[in-house]
Amino acid sequence: MKRVDIDGRRYLIVNADGRIYAVDDLCSHEEVSLYLGCIEGDSIKCSLHGSRFSLKSGEPLDEPATEPIKTYPTKISSDLIYLHVE
Repeated sequence: MKRVDIDGRRYLIVNADGRIYAVDDLCSHEEVSLYLGCIEGDSIKCSLHGSRFSLKSGEPLDEPATEPIKTYPTKISSDLIYLHVE
C-alpha cells in the first residue's frame, strides 16, 4: 500500500493479490486514514473501528461505516501506475 498526495488530496494505491486498486485515504465513518489499516483479500480495514471496505466498489462490508469510500480507475504503463481522479 502506498499513500499519494495529488492536488492536496490523499489517495491509496493498493496491491491486493497482484491487482492494483486506488481509493480515498479516509474512512467514511470517522475520516481516519485507511493507510493505518490493513489489507484483507480485496478489502481494506480501518484501524480505528474495524470497518472494512471493498477495494473494487468502495462499499462498506462491516459496521460502523455505512457510506462507501470513493474508488478510482487505475492503469499501469511502463512500470508507472496512473489513476484517474475527477
